[in-house]
Amino acid sequence: MCIFSLIFTGCAEENNKEEVQIPDMDHITIMHVDAGKKEFAEYISQAQKDLNMQITVLEYPLNADSRQAKVSSLLAAGDASVDVFSINDEMISEFKYAGYLEPLQEDVMNRQVAAAFPQDYLKQVVMADEQIYSAPYMMDVLCLWVNQEWLGEAGINDISTKENFMEFLSYDWGKERLAYGGSWEKTYAHNEIGEFINLFGGDFYDWQNPQTQAAVIFLKDMVEEGYTSENNLVDQYEQMNQKFIDGKYGMVFMYGSALNMYVDADVYGQDNIHLAPLPDLGSNTTFIATWQYALNKASQNKEAAKRFISYAISRKGSSLYAEKMNRMPAREDLIWEEDLQVTGYADMREYMKNVKLLARPMPANPMAFIAMQGELFQKYVTGELSLDSYCELMQQLVDDNLVH
Repeated sequence: MCIFSLIFTGCAEENNKEEVQIPDMDHITIMHVDAGKKEFAEYISQAQKDLNMQITVLEYPLNADSRQAKVSSLLAAGDASVDVFSINDEMISEFKYAGYLEPLQEDVMNRQVAAAFPQDYLKQVVMADEQIYSAPYMMDVLCLWVNQEWLGEAGINDISTKENFMEFLSYDWGKERLAYGGSWEKTYAHNEIGEFINLFGGDFYDWQNPQTQAAVIFLKDMVEEGYTSENNLVDQYEQMNQKFIDGKYGMVFMYGSALNMYVDADVYGQDNIHLAPLPDLGSNTTFIATWQYALNKASQNKEAAKRFISYAISRKGSSLYAEKMNRMPAREDLIWEEDLQVTGYADMREYMKNVKLLARPMPANPMAFIAMQGELFQKYVTGELSLDSYCELMQQLVDDNLVH
């Protein structure tokens, strides 16, 4: 585990310098997915100045399963060494039922503050038994991305209609290129399974629904027709994003935060990789996710931790984080009322205007549920399971784990 401590003394101290204790100053420790990034260090430095607070930041393991296991072990042990965790939907879906987290609805996420966030999302993801267990600070939307050069080559203006979408998929891209890239490794496939069910107007909770079945048939057909590859079955986002950047695939579904990778690779723009309207396959619906702050119930610094979280999700703190990290804030009032200095902000805001946003279905055992979805899907795509068997097993998985 890497540790860096930032202490505001007029400027941010270098990460490798010895920590200096400042008298009469609150001190909290947070474990954060952005730890180690220069821009995040700048954000924390400003937060320390604004709050007159000392904040020690710990890094997470890079792997998602390891990250979840690390937090789970600390919380389950009643370890008070970390006051605040940055967590995602998968984490909160497990931890909100376990008694590990301090409820926030009485102060940090009181009714007035909570009103600034997507209400259906809050109810489905961060709440349990009318209590709010985390505070979102960054929003991510599952988006369709396309390479404009490929559109030009195929002579297609966009892929917003079913006809254009299918024309793009079926165009002869040669031996080394494929139309669609999927991240279908078993712990990632659930995003696209659910997304195509959304697009087809299906119902994830009903695997006898004709449109639910049509969606997964379509995914398998893309492999059989040569529009994409079985190699997708080993690709997570990192691998697929690099292949997309390298020009091996023409379009992908990725969360909006992938934009930073495209910017860094100098491939983002209207003449290169950019957002694409969802194809009209039945329903203009996509997934929303967030990163959130959660307060360790074992923390010995609860009031200071709450001060930090309140600051981080305020308009000021949210704007600062969004602009430093080049990401969308979780607050809807900021998204629609402020023109933040975030690359692609206007494009993402326009994208969100034209889609229905849904939270992903998540049970209390999200990692096992996600992995089993992926395993069943992979067996279906490779022919080990028939459509009927696959849908029967998925229905059983849903019924055993999700409450609708």
